[in-house]
Amino acid sequence: MVPAAALSALVVAAVPVAVLMAVWSAVAMYRVLFPERPLPFVRDEAAERHAARARGEAVHVGFREIRDDMRLHMRELARPYHHAGGCSHGIPEAWIEDVYLRRN
Repeated sequence: MVPAAALSALVVAAVPVAVLMAVWSAVAMYRVLFPERPLPFVRDEAAERHAARARGEAVHVGFREIRDDMRLHMRELARPYHHAGGCSHGIPEAWIEDVYLRRN
């Protein structure tokens, strides 16, 4: 005969593990049988806005769109920057490393 303490220890330890393993195997089997559909490609909203403006359509613009357009415009205007360390496009790497070292 099994003592009551051993039986309760088995119930407390083994039953949750068995239930979790059953749930895990059921979820794994479901994911194998029914795989997720791949997500569609991310649309380039800036390009769609520019195309709509070129067609003469009205376009709703918010803060994010203005900021994205400004970033795109700055990238298009990027020209070499001459400084004491040489020439670079954008911010020189040494400056970025210096800012990283001085961070709080």
